[in-house]
Amino acid sequence: MEIRENDFSEFVLEADRPVLVDFWASWCPPCKMMQPVVDRLGQKVADWADVYSVNIDRSPALASQFSVSGVPTFISFAGGRAVDRKTGALTEGQLMSLLNIAKDSMPADSNSSNSAGLSDSDAVVTPVSVAEVSEDSSQQTAHLSSTSEFITVVSGLPRSGTSMMMRMLEAGGIAALTDSRRTADDDNPNGYYEFEDVKSLADHREWLNDAAGKAVKMVYSLLKHLPVDREYRVIFMRRHVDEILQSQKKMLERNGILTDVADDQMRTMFDRELRQFYAWLPSQPHLKLINVSYNELLLNPAPAIHQVNRHLEQRLDADSMIRMVDPALYRHRAA
Repeated sequence: MEIRENDFSEFVLEADRPVLVDFWASWCPPCKMMQPVVDRLGQKVADWADVYSVNIDRSPALASQFSVSGVPTFISFAGGRAVDRKTGALTEGQLMSLLNIAKDSMPADSNSSNSAGLSDSDAVVTPVSVAEVSEDSSQQTAHLSSTSEFITVVSGLPRSGTSMMMRMLEAGGIAALTDSRRTADDDNPNGYYEFEDVKSLADHREWLNDAAGKAVKMVYSLLKHLPVDREYRVIFMRRHVDEILQSQKKMLERNGILTDVADDQMRTMFDRELRQFYAWLPSQPHLKLINVSYNELLLNPAPAIHQVNRHLEQRLDADSMIRMVDPALYRHRAA
């Protein structure tokens, strides 16, 4: 999962378990060669460690902060500090060694498995779930609604999995702010989770007073209209752009809408707008954002759900969220 400057402190420096960060670049052939190895490792260690990637071109400040002069560079972290690093194409075993060093370096008072007296071979860290701190689901939801002051916002490009994330959050214990005007159809068989008033955010914001502790879906271009007098936890869905284009084209065809805009033109527009968005984001302290890959979520939902749960202060029922992930809806895959 890719993270950026605004995610780094929360997910790496403040993590309560070992973390491995892959600093890479899109123009680097060894980096691309390492990606499946890193992805596989992330799945294997998901129950006791986190594995993230940082694109040095999109996050140059992080590359400078940790003196990354060559890519790929792998740095392991424990208790908020870098404990070991290696540069170049590595084996999965070498990457695992970096994580094991981080595990052994975790502070004694952390929630790591070592503090419980387990051996390396037995070490398991189980993410805290709502079920562990509350007796029943009704109490979980009531507690969330009464104590959460921030507004959860699900955003992203069109056809990037925002409706599925809204459904997952609802199952996990966060009420969805929706008017149900747009009903389910072949494109979104589980519903759209839209709220019509969101579209008038630039002029009408009264509805935000009822949004605290709830989740609302909005297109990324509307985030700039959110007032700065409150906090927003943004879950930004990312999906392979070719899949977005395929899915969008099929949806338009089903609705009898023809377009002569070429895929290359749409791809360029999406890329430009996302670059502008991420350049603007660091100057918006009221927006606390994480990126969630739709593709990774469908392939292996547990790590992504763990990150969302931590982003929203460990109040979600992760098992219920996993049950909402439906791989059958993954109908437009990039070649």
